[in-house]
Amino acid sequence: MTKLVLYISFFIAITVKPTVPEIRELYIKSANSEEVAKDFYQKLESVKVTDDATLVGYKAASLTVKAKFESKIKDKKEYFKKGAAMLETVIANNTNNVELRLIRLSVQENSPKLLKYKTNIDEDKTFIYSQLPHIRNTALKKHIRGYVSQSNAFSTEEKTVISKL
Repeated sequence: MTKLVLYISFFIAITVKPTVPEIRELYIKSANSEEVAKDFYQKLESVKVTDDATLVGYKAASLTVKAKFESKIKDKKEYFKKGAAMLETVIANNTNNVELRLIRLSVQENSPKLLKYKTNIDEDKTFIYSQLPHIRNTALKKHIRGYVSQSNAFSTEEKTVISKL
């Protein structure tokens, strides 16, 4: 009986997809905590490229965050490249998804210069800035405002305008 309960619990844990709000919170916290980064990565392991585009974007981000905490340079580079490639693919297929652009902006803004993954910062910043007034999802709007408030990509003036939207 105990084995059955464990099996069912394990099956549910690997087949239930996380929610976007839950994942947003983990993403924010994962940058500064290896433990949270592992949880973030594990919660998204079962997400497939055919699933919700936003979850796929966060899965890609989880790979780049995982790279940060790897001890071997080779592993760091491998996870980061895999995450960046996945993110580029999902954005290419969903060019108007503001949250995906925010994810890429945050990854590029925080990636080491030597990885040379900073080419879309201005493009994504401009896109987010132009689309924010049209976003109806208040949780997403709040999430974007939170990121923008601490981002170096946005000017003080832009941050002020965005905080009022």
